Amino acid sequence: MKKQYTRLSSSALFRLVFVIVLLIVAFCYALLQGGFTSWFIFYMLVPPFVYSIVLWFMPISQFDVRRSTENRRLEQHDTLTMTVTLTRNNRLPLLYVIVEEVLPKGVFDTVEQQETRRLVAVGFRKEVTWTYAIQDVPRGEHQLVGVYVTVTDFFGWVKKTKFIEGKRTVIVFPKIQPVVYKKLLRYKTPGSAQALQSRLKDTNVVAGIRDYEAGDRMSWIHWKSFAKTGKLQTKEFEPYRDDSTWIVLDTLPNDYFEVQVAFAASVLASAQKQHESLSYMTAGTRPYVAQNLQTNEQLQNLMVHLAGVQPNTFDAQKIYSYNEDLRQAALIHFITATLTHEWVEALSNTAATPKNCVIFVLVNPKEVHVATAVEKRAATRGMRIVYVPANHFAAAFLEGGKA
Repeated sequence: MKKQYTRLSSSALFRLVFVIVLLIVAFCYALLQGGFTSWFIFYMLVPPFVYSIVLWFMPISQFDVRRSTENRRLEQHDTLTMTVTLTRNNRLPLLYVIVEEVLPKGVFDTVEQQETRRLVAVGFRKEVTWTYAIQDVPRGEHQLVGVYVTVTDFFGWVKKTKFIEGKRTVIVFPKIQPVVYKKLLRYKTPGSAQALQSRLKDTNVVAGIRDYEAGDRMSWIHWKSFAKTGKLQTKEFEPYRDDSTWIVLDTLPNDYFEVQVAFAASVLASAQKQHESLSYMTAGTRPYVAQNLQTNEQLQNLMVHLAGVQPNTFDAQKIYSYNEDLRQAALIHFITATLTHEWVEALSNTAATPKNCVIFVLVNPKEVHVATAVEKRAATRGMRIVYVPANHFAAAFLEGGKA
């Protein structure tokens, strides 16, 4: 049940007394002055005065609010179009109401008040609808908490304001840009080839079964299910941890953090379309890990996480040196805009070999980027640095060369 609150101004009683006094003054004037004109003025003022008095006593606690949006999926910088429907269970006359959406503080600070505040004529209607639009919505998971409804009389002498709680979560996803994802080759450390061949000879852990497809090996067929159902089905195996590719998003604060999130989301979306299996990590105070992303449902769950991820300050070298997940990765794609010494040390300690660590640095497309001392140090250790313009992701993997 939605909670509802009614708020009367501290001067509400004074307003009521003021209206009654004006009505008495008008009556006394007509009584003492006499004549058609005086009584005509009095009777002309009676309806609005009586309406003001009735409105003061009229309960307005029976409003309810519903929201609907035309946007099936919102991405950063899109326009949010929201339709608000107010309903009530009586037809008591209301001249008009002022409806104002309560927006989260610090998120829509640039939104003009007239965009979310509307004067709506009600009359005897039990339902009124209005629509507002917010342009350039920021990425995030935004909570709309409710609306303020203000009713007033003809002259604004009597006002009542009521807050209607109606929560609605609006998720704004990162902006997806076209990326030509290319699975980069990795450098092999001494003995890694023999170790991989040894693992290939072993029986993998079976994760499930699926329908047989042309090209599947005979050794993959699940014969027990075939004996029961007469239908060919193939085993599905857990992927090799030492042959996995990880996308790591740096969440240290910087001016291009939003671009970093958009680039990570674009890479993941492109890889999923190409049926490439990736693992993902949000590197922050507490790492968020999503392994072996294959299905669209897994990708959407990750996009919801990326919609709400925020920058935070932490000691990368202390937290991510010798990270167990990244230590077993074959290839690490590290996304940042400001490479730090702590991250270079952490990746050097974690990666099987620095050559299998590709660092994507988001840069200003309007300026010629000059490699920093930290970036040069990372390059001398064998890490590959790929500079990605903040407004153009498409060629990031094409320019990455051999990995």
